[in-house]
Amino acid sequence: MRIGLFGGAFNPVHNGHVIIAILSKEYLDLDKLLMLPTFIPPHRDPGRLVPFEKRMEWLKKAFDGVNGVEVSDYEKQKGGISYSIETIKHFSEEFRSKPYFLIGEDSALNFDKWYRYEELMEKAFFAVYPRLKESKLTEIKERFPSFIVMDLPLIGLSSTMVRKRILEGKPIRGMVPSSVERDVLKTFQEVVI
Repeated sequence: MRIGLFGGAFNPVHNGHVIIAILSKEYLDLDKLLMLPTFIPPHRDPGRLVPFEKRMEWLKKAFDGVNGVEVSDYEKQKGGISYSIETIKHFSEEFRSKPYFLIGEDSALNFDKWYRYEELMEKAFFAVYPRLKESKLTEIKERFPSFIVMDLPLIGLSSTMVRKRILEGKPIRGMVPSSVERDVLKTFQEVVI
C-alpha cells in the first residue's frame, strides 16, 4: 500500500494545502494520504497555535469528501513534541510500508537540521513540493539526491498570509475552504496570533 504523510501546523488550513494534497496524492500514485496536524511542534511556540482540536476540525471539514485523504489525530494521541521520526515509524509499522513524506521546498532546504534526519531518509521517501518564487529545487536535488522533486504548480498561499489578512481586516474568500471560512475568521479575530 502506498501511503503519504502530510504534516503541518495547519494554522489555519488553506486551499493551498488542499490543492497540494490532491495533486501530490495523484503525482505519487498514493492509495492513502494522511493529513497530520502537529500537536506540539519542535521549532515553534505552541502557544501561538490555535488549539489542536480546532485545527483538526478545520482539516476534517476541508477534506470531507476528498477520496483517499484522511485526517489523523496520531500526534495528539502520541503526546509530547511532534518529531517526524516517531510519526514515520508509527505509520510504517501500521501499514507495513515505507511512507512518502510530503515536505515543502522551504523546509527541505533545512532538512539536515531536522531531528535524526539521516535516519529519516532511510525510513521514508521524501517528496518535495514547490514553495519558493525563486526555485531552489535544483539545489535540493543536488544536496538530497533521493528526494522526489514533484513537478507541481507553485501555490502562493500560506497560513501566515491568511492570518495577516484577517488581522488587517482583509477578505480571505477563496483562500480557505468555504466550509471553514467563517470559523477561521471568527477564531483569528478573537485571538491575535
